[in-house]
Amino acid sequence: MMRYLMIILSASMLVGCGGDGDTQTTVEQDVLAQVAGLGDSSADEQMFQAAFVAGAAPENRKDYGKYAYMIDGQAEISGDEATVPVKIIGGIVSSQEGDSAARKKAGEKTETKMTWKLQREGNEWKLKDAPLPG
Repeated sequence: MMRYLMIILSASMLVGCGGDGDTQTTVEQDVLAQVAGLGDSSADEQMFQAAFVAGAAPENRKDYGKYAYMIDGQAEISGDEATVPVKIIGGIVSSQEGDSAARKKAGEKTETKMTWKLQREGNEWKLKDAPLPG
C-alpha cells in the first residue's frame, strides 16, 4: 500500500498544479521518479522492461521488488546520460512476500550505496545499468 501511495505522490508532483508551463518537470525530477519507482515496476514484466533502455533490463526482475531505492547525493547529468548515486534499502517488507515474510525478516534492514546509469530515450529517462548489492 505504501509503495502505491509513493507512486501516486510522485505522479502528482510530476503533473503539477496547472497553468502554462507548470506541468514541465526537471531532469532531476524525471531521474528521481525513475529510480524511486523501480521496486514497484518489478511487480510487472512490461513495466519493468519499460523502465530500462531496450535490451538492458536484468533477468532477475523479482529481486528488485525486495528493495526500496532513493537517490543519495547529486546526480551527474551530461546530455542524454546520467550517473546517479542510489541508496538501496533492503529488509523492506514487500506486499508480494506476505505477512509470514514480514514477521520472519523484521529488523533485517540493510543499506547499500550503488551507482546507477540512466539514458534518455526520446523524452523519457530510462535505466541503463542498475546493479543490486551482492
